[in-house]
Amino acid sequence: MNRVVVLCALCLALTGCAFTPQGITLTPKVEVAPSEIGKGKELPLNVVDERAKKTLGTVGARNIGADITINGDIVVSVQKAISEGLSRMNFKPTTDRNGMKNELRVEIRNLDYTVIVGFWAGTLRVDAALKGICLRDGLRPYEKLHHGEFVESVQVVQSQEANTEYINQALSTAVNALLSDKELIACLAGQGK
Repeated sequence: MNRVVVLCALCLALTGCAFTPQGITLTPKVEVAPSEIGKGKELPLNVVDERAKKTLGTVGARNIGADITINGDIVVSVQKAISEGLSRMNFKPTTDRNGMKNELRVEIRNLDYTVIVGFWAGTLRVDAALKGICLRDGLRPYEKLHHGEFVESVQVVQSQEANTEYINQALSTAVNALLSDKELIACLAGQGK
């Protein structure tokens, strides 16, 4: 009898987690090797949020449960990470165009958290997408969509701490893919296309 009570209490506790909102703090980790490709030149950086929805998803499966939202501004978090990576490549990122002809535009296209129900376990998936665009003299000689993904098999509702880690891992992958795009960086440095 005691086992049944404990099992019921555990199930109720875990189900209750699905209805507690979670606020995620975005801190993407930049993993870019230092280089001199930027040659110390200023580079305007324009990050914009073009996501269709502003919530990341819901804590529970099938869009049931409390929302997962972002603490702070996603644009500021992504801009800080991209700026850090560009600085490691010896660019001087700035938010002021000030008559400069080159610019890096980064469009945040997606950051989405979903749990897909399975028979014994669910699949947790976080998708991130950032579009990097090299602008030169009003033209777009190079642009590419960069993805990050985190996938995990889960059996219970994930904690805010775990979801923060999963979401940041997917976003970090997208940020680092953009910063590692050799054609994009060459275009920003005034080489190539």
